[in-house]
Amino acid sequence: MADHPTLRRHLPFIKDLGTQAMSSDESEDEVRRTISYPRVYPAWRSEQLATLLWQADDVAAANATVSIGKRKKVGTQLRLRPHSGKVNTEAAAPPGLPRNCYKTSWLANLLPRQVRALRVQDKDYDFSSSGSPTVPEAMQS
Repeated sequence: MADHPTLRRHLPFIKDLGTQAMSSDESEDEVRRTISYPRVYPAWRSEQLATLLWQADDVAAANATVSIGKRKKVGTQLRLRPHSGKVNTEAAAPPGLPRNCYKTSWLANLLPRQVRALRVQDKDYDFSSSGSPTVPEAMQS
């Protein structure tokens, strides 16, 4: 992803999101050579953040394909992660993200104490593919 022209600027942000912000998998078949793991999306994640992470997934998948002139490792299976309409309402939201990283309707259903605990930043992350990204304060070291 570091070499991708439009996603490179988002790399620090995506790395700092950690695994809590990622989609989970649901296994369908572990017998075939190709396993399908439909994506299950966290209910708290905004469409803007989801779109950025889908783009990152596509780049990572392209980078993980077998190189020309190389053989696939014996015993490894191809792993497909198709999009699905499944949502994980129990997924824990990472605190301290800019407000546009959270789904507005999800935030609106939280209790005031839950919103306080979430420490939502009162600013938006720039999801555009040009310019310099703004790294959330909670993620700066």
